[in-house]
Amino acid sequence: MKRSRELAAVGAAMVLATTLVAAGPVSAAEEGKPSEPSLVGSAKLLRKDGQDVRFAFDARGLFPESRGTFRVSHAGEGFSAYFRGRIDCLVVGGPVAVVTGIVEDTDVPGLKDRRVGMTVYDDGRRDRLGYSWGPDPENKQIVPPCLSTATFERVESGDFRAVEWFPPGSGIG
Repeated sequence: MKRSRELAAVGAAMVLATTLVAAGPVSAAEEGKPSEPSLVGSAKLLRKDGQDVRFAFDARGLFPESRGTFRVSHAGEGFSAYFRGRIDCLVVGGPVAVVTGIVEDTDVPGLKDRRVGMTVYDDGRRDRLGYSWGPDPENKQIVPPCLSTATFERVESGDFRAVEWFPPGSGIG
């Protein structure tokens, strides 16, 4: 009986070892850790005068490999505007994300093909947002990649999620 228990224990150990070797090392993604920075979500800004200002982001990847999309709409009494584009930079540090992107579609004169910058402070359900852009037909006020402004607007509804990530061995984070 003792011998059969020993054989069973050895057999179980061999099965466990074979399973662990076959599975390989656990990657960061498998452990639930991010493998790249991201900024996702959508929100409506708090405007006491009734204006409807909305932002949406689906941005991933560390600059210069950043990718994704953004959308902005702004409607008020007697006017509306929108633009959307592709992300060309994303940097996330803690709860703050800075994105820039190139406007690809808009109804705002002078904004198409321009770079715009946006900053998000991910504070749970009390997120904040800032932005830097404006029509500039003479291209004198160009927004550089990865640059925006302080988060001066408050979110009324919706949520943004900023996920920080830096490459292993970078010394950051």
